[in-house]
Amino acid sequence: MSEPSSPTLPPDDEPRRSRSTAIAAVAALLLALPFLVLGLFMLDVKARIELRCEPGGPCVLTQAGYLTREEATRFDPADVQSVRVERTRSARRESVPIFRPEVETAQGRFPLFHQWATEESEATAVVDQVKQYLAAPQQGRLELSHDDRRDSLRVGASFTGVGVLLLLFSGWLALRARAHRLAEHTASR
Repeated sequence: MSEPSSPTLPPDDEPRRSRSTAIAAVAALLLALPFLVLGLFMLDVKARIELRCEPGGPCVLTQAGYLTREEATRFDPADVQSVRVERTRSARRESVPIFRPEVETAQGRFPLFHQWATEESEATAVVDQVKQYLAAPQQGRLELSHDDRRDSLRVGASFTGVGVLLLLFSGWLALRARAHRLAEHTASR
């Protein structure tokens, strides 16, 4: 009776080393991609809101992230139907009242804060400034901005940083795989 034959293994593990290093490089690259995409997405959350009104109009509401900015709407002061402080309660366990100023035009409602404020006076001050402008739009200009991008900066920078580190690690592994492949190629001659 003959013993079952086992597959022959290469004399050294060099061929496996280049292949496993290349696989690790691809795996690190694939792992880096979601971190980079989510990080850049978080950095571009439109959390800075700016309202600029020229004397007599028009008013331009702009939303900006760290990477891009876009115009949310453009309206004349005469098109404003109401300016008010929206009130609600937070969804947390201790439901405290939260506030956000908003402008309502014929085109819809537009918040002037990205995140809700816990201080009513902060939201009321913005509403008062807009109402003061609307009382005499020919007299001067209005420039308001509220920046809530801090949280998205922390999360986005963290995700992007991890993605960049993984990308660098993937590049290093790719260089190692190439070096192993060259060593295997010279050893096989």
